[in-house]
Amino acid sequence: MTYKPGHLRERSRDITNARNWGIGIVTTSLGLGLFVSEVQRIKAIQPDLLNYAYLALFILTGILIFLWIWATQRELNLLFEWLDPERFVPPSSLKETLMILFFAVLLTALLFAARSPLSYGIILTAYSVILIPSTIYLNTEIQEAINKSKNRLSEDLENQKLAVQAKLYAAGVEVLETYFIRRPMKLRLIIIMVASAIGLTLAIYWKKSQSRWVGVASYAVFFAIILFSELVIARWRCIRDRELREIEANLSESLREDQGQK
Repeated sequence: MTYKPGHLRERSRDITNARNWGIGIVTTSLGLGLFVSEVQRIKAIQPDLLNYAYLALFILTGILIFLWIWATQRELNLLFEWLDPERFVPPSSLKETLMILFFAVLLTALLFAARSPLSYGIILTAYSVILIPSTIYLNTEIQEAINKSKNRLSEDLENQKLAVQAKLYAAGVEVLETYFIRRPMKLRLIIIMVASAIGLTLAIYWKKSQSRWVGVASYAVFFAIILFSELVIARWRCIRDRELREIEANLSESLREDQGQK
């Protein structure tokens, strides 16, 4: 069969190495006593609504970092497992490496900034602004890899002996295209950016007025942004994985039948 996913993994080693460096930055920073110091600080804080709001956002930010590490690895693996683009060279320049490391640093900075609504708002808004062009660039590369994978698949689809498996691979590629390209990712990011700006505006007013209720409101906005954003994309991931699981089961049976006939 002409279409053989797996080659893309080796040729994307620079991107995976950059991601591993990003994870190293996050885990090293967290390992420098951040959680220890925060636990000690949390034990000492007064029972105040603003402090509880800070604690909730701090925990949710930690979950966000975990999801970033897990989801990026999961999505890279899916691309490696299903795509076999024709005449495609994965991006591996300094720009991509710096982009990954930059996002790792920003996510780590969010943990440190959670103590202050203003600091958190500045970093989250900056993160959301930069995330839009970065995602557009990433999706452009993924779209090219998908299109060139379809080009290679077209050869196998015309061969009656290979058409069954080729159709299953094509279905898997279609699921990935729906998730990465056709889902309203850009709209989701724009909503995050606008909501972050609203939270930042509240945080600026909190800094000037020192109103605890305004501080709690800004924390609540940031909490809602992360929570609802992750719930939306979690639903998209569940749909993607459910569809791919069914295709993969059929593909596994087809490959097993081929091996039995040899």
